[in-house]
Amino acid sequence: MPARIRYYGWSALSIETDDGALFFDPFFRRYCGVQWFDIGDFRHAKYICVTHGHEEHFLDVPVIARETNAIVVGSPSVCSFLKWRRGIPTERLRAIDPKVFGTLALPGFRLSAFRWQHRDINLPRALSRALFHGNATQLAWAWSSATRAPFYSPYTGFHVELSDGTTILNYNEGFNTKMTDAEIADLGRRHRTDILLAGMQLDFIADVVRGVAALRPRIVVLYPPHEHFHAMMGAVSEPWPKFAAALRERFPEIEVHTAEPGFALDVGQPQSVGA
Repeated sequence: MPARIRYYGWSALSIETDDGALFFDPFFRRYCGVQWFDIGDFRHAKYICVTHGHEEHFLDVPVIARETNAIVVGSPSVCSFLKWRRGIPTERLRAIDPKVFGTLALPGFRLSAFRWQHRDINLPRALSRALFHGNATQLAWAWSSATRAPFYSPYTGFHVELSDGTTILNYNEGFNTKMTDAEIADLGRRHRTDILLAGMQLDFIADVVRGVAALRPRIVVLYPPHEHFHAMMGAVSEPWPKFAAALRERFPEIEVHTAEPGFALDVGQPQSVGA
């Protein structure tokens, strides 16, 4: 069977092959007023990759790891937090260091890690502002982020090579103004990318275009990592069709998909499910 890419909302994605299911940032709980899936939709996880320690990327990782016995892959600080704060056994953790472009071979999946830049978030300031303005929702988020997840873990992207040679790169939230052209160009030189998984948010349309120009995939899957979180915070993003339209105009040869929860794409097939 061909590899299948699925999108579960937030930054939760999977690559499913005959070798098993590899998940990125699996997340299912009700959060910011929405919930699309539950624990049962993640019980087939064989591997879990954690991109960073913000709570909507992290909080359900130990829950799913305990339910499934999946191997968890993340930065050294993510693995340390899971071991000492969440009781995940050492033998189920695989540290990969994005600072040195670490690599890891798992049955059916060869992983390479890289760093990306995150838009600025000042957690102490967020706590102070939420407290000053009496915003209970924002205060709860800031306090939870500071205490329940490894908030300051490095931002980690994953390049995945499947057993048939297909390559998939998850850039997560790296498409923003903080990523320099040199950083993106270096990533393009290091990794051949067939399929690009790309977070789209706020007004970073030009930054998504910059990333695609450097990586030159044949397929792009755009997904909104923070749509409902930004709504809670009062932030507004450009409409999702504008991101896709900008890519199609600049790169008519590239197949572009905009994912909503429930989206699935058979890699190499002309049609997707739920696009």
